[in-house]
Amino acid sequence: MTTLIMTVGTEGDVRPHIALGRAMMRRGLPVRLAADTGFEGQIRAAGLDYAPVTADFAGMLRRNPAALGRGKSAAAAKVVIRETREMARHWPREALAAADGVRLFIGSGNISLVAASLAEMRGLPFVQTQLQPLETSRALPPVWLPPTRLRGGMNVALHRLLRQTSWLLTRSIANEMRDALGLPRYGLKGPWHDPKATGGKVLLGVSPHVVPRQPEWGDRFALPGYFVLPPADDFTPPPALAAFLAAGPLPIYLGFGSMNTGEAGRLAATIKAAARLAGVRAVVGSGWAGLGSYLQDDPQIHVVGNIPHEWLFARVAAAVHHCGAGTAAAAVRAGVPTIPVPFVGDQFFWAWQLCQIGVATPALRVADLSPDALAQAMGAALSPPLQQAAAALGQKVRAEDGADAAVTQLQAWGFV
Repeated sequence: MTTLIMTVGTEGDVRPHIALGRAMMRRGLPVRLAADTGFEGQIRAAGLDYAPVTADFAGMLRRNPAALGRGKSAAAAKVVIRETREMARHWPREALAAADGVRLFIGSGNISLVAASLAEMRGLPFVQTQLQPLETSRALPPVWLPPTRLRGGMNVALHRLLRQTSWLLTRSIANEMRDALGLPRYGLKGPWHDPKATGGKVLLGVSPHVVPRQPEWGDRFALPGYFVLPPADDFTPPPALAAFLAAGPLPIYLGFGSMNTGEAGRLAATIKAAARLAGVRAVVGSGWAGLGSYLQDDPQIHVVGNIPHEWLFARVAAAVHHCGAGTAAAAVRAGVPTIPVPFVGDQFFWAWQLCQIGVATPALRVADLSPDALAQAMGAALSPPLQQAAAALGQKVRAEDGADAAVTQLQAWGFV
């Protein structure tokens, strides 16, 4: 019998679930991973069975740089809800096609309620995976809002308000999927307030050294560590990159992955000026913004395309990035300080959390990022205290195997 893992999103959403699937396969547990077609090659190359899902979150990010690339939370939510509704119309049919012979459903992100509903329909277990802590906490701010100073009961109230608001905004999408599966509609309060409605068990794919267990979470919530998909064994860096890395002191990495403000020229000019002010060499990930087209004429800057962060971050002194969950995890594991420039969503939480635990500088706003501010942050990231703290944390986190520990937890729960 097979485990069906369902996830949609960008590389940072799908790759951890490929890692989880591989860990299950190593234990002799068959796995099918349902994700959008852009990831089929990676999934099959990892030895997993693949099922297609209609999803194009990468395209959504490219089509809406003004809303999703400039830290405008309300505009971003509107875009995500509109485009998710169109994609979600296909999910019940695709999930049913993928569910043949399945005995355990695992779901993450926007598609998790489809997996939970299928499990309910068939009387089978469901486990939710999270790549950021979504549960209510007195100490941690809600991940989808810029962090506030609220703590204790007021913070709990903010968590609950955000969860209920999010549910009301997406309720019709979820209930249309329930209609398609022939299941009763969720009520006004939604399913997440009641663990019995979704199976209750949660795997948080984050190191407990980065986000400590919170007392409110209880034993239904496990923190096995990051789900890490290492670079291919035969990965070889481009010769020009290898030569640049060998030609001088460790550079600083700068890149923003799938984020795109629509102002690549301004951002590239800021990077170039900041590197010169700080007196550092730089490796710049061109990303979806196309930064590389503006940075070809500086011998102290080397532009790269899609290079695995797990490989590259081990060869830089610090990393300037958007603080997506996957990129933040790669910097932590590499033992290098982060200079966070969050754009949207949970990136603000990760920027705040890494700063709280002493391995990142305070976050910089992308909308008014200046050469002076970025150069100053580079200097802070290269300081001995931050370098030592990041290196010590990286050593602890690299000792974990979160994906394997997650499989052990699934076995302890009696699901596999």
